[in-house]
Amino acid sequence: MQHWRHKKVKLNICGLLFETYKCTLQEYPQTLLGSSELDNYYDPNKNEYFFDRNRESFSYILNFYQTGRLYAPSHVPPDIFEAEREFYKINLALRQKTATQNGTKKVVAKKTKWEKVSNKVWKFLNNPKSSKAATVWAWLDIAFIMVSVTCLIVETLPEIKSMASDNSSREYKILFTLDTICVGFFTFDLISRGATAPDKKEFLTSLMSWLDFLAILPYFVLLFTKESNNTIEILRVLRLARVLRVFKLVRRSKKLLLIAHVMKKSTSELSLLVMVWLMAVVVFGSFLYYAENGKNDNITSILGACWWAVATMSTVGYGDVYPQTTWGKVIGTVVVFLSMIFLALPLTIIVSTFSKTYRARKCLTADNNEDEDEDEEEEEKDDTNGPVSAT
Repeated sequence: MQHWRHKKVKLNICGLLFETYKCTLQEYPQTLLGSSELDNYYDPNKNEYFFDRNRESFSYILNFYQTGRLYAPSHVPPDIFEAEREFYKINLALRQKTATQNGTKKVVAKKTKWEKVSNKVWKFLNNPKSSKAATVWAWLDIAFIMVSVTCLIVETLPEIKSMASDNSSREYKILFTLDTICVGFFTFDLISRGATAPDKKEFLTSLMSWLDFLAILPYFVLLFTKESNNTIEILRVLRLARVLRVFKLVRRSKKLLLIAHVMKKSTSELSLLVMVWLMAVVVFGSFLYYAENGKNDNITSILGACWWAVATMSTVGYGDVYPQTTWGKVIGTVVVFLSMIFLALPLTIIVSTFSKTYRARKCLTADNNEDEDEDEEEEEKDDTNGPVSAT
């Protein structure tokens, strides 16, 4: 009987073959794959179970049986994945999920005090909705970002720049003090998140962590570097790097993070848009050059005509370069109409991707929040009752 439970079964999902243990599926007997209903899909000729269902969703369905956690795939529309969950009766398993396994009570690993504290600090720093104090901290972070960016802008004003150039002036001391306070806050926040990050490798390799580091790096370099003829260009680049502090706002806004994720998912559509634009700019720029050559002093080369094409296709139209001949105006009219088509087609795909990604990440966030709540409840019970032993 034990050997029968641990035998392997083959699951053919619309031509894609999966293989797992039968006991893995029977961990959730209230589901389709874990119950006797599975026999209705058995193919004796191939010794496998065949399902005419969505193939891309099944790897996430099978992962639920293996780990007990269900994640929504970002590349599958939410309504299709929901239909798959209903078909395999996963939703019923989630509602009736218990902490028993093969008649033995599930052992919950007890976290150390440092792990509990670091998890709470990480949640406090990265999830403003976790508590009122976390919300205040998030708004404080935004306030420091705004103050820092404001100082960066103010010190470039001519009337302030002349006075702030003197290190002993009151304006310089005020701007330097404000910048020091902001950098101190950013440094403390970065070190705290790095020390309490659940996955140190992921934190160190993430783009946002590097942006946070590069945002505070110029302050310390400028603090210990004296300005000279050899270092003046380097110092200008470092001062410019302080603009990266604006990107710290992205970490505080889930909608901005969603836009970044959608842009990443729409790389192929964006590359198509860039290619079409480059081709159109070169073609229409060349046409306009030969139509206006010798008759328009503003267009003296194909490169100059390409600048006109860029301004026209983006519907900006600066007016510094414009066609003057009849054929040039005809070309300009054609460019204006075609540019709307070039913009509309890729943007429609990007908007559709944004809508699908938004719904998928919303479902994923809800599932992750449920998992976090369950983990917190288990930790609280563990703290109250002590470690649970297997019986």
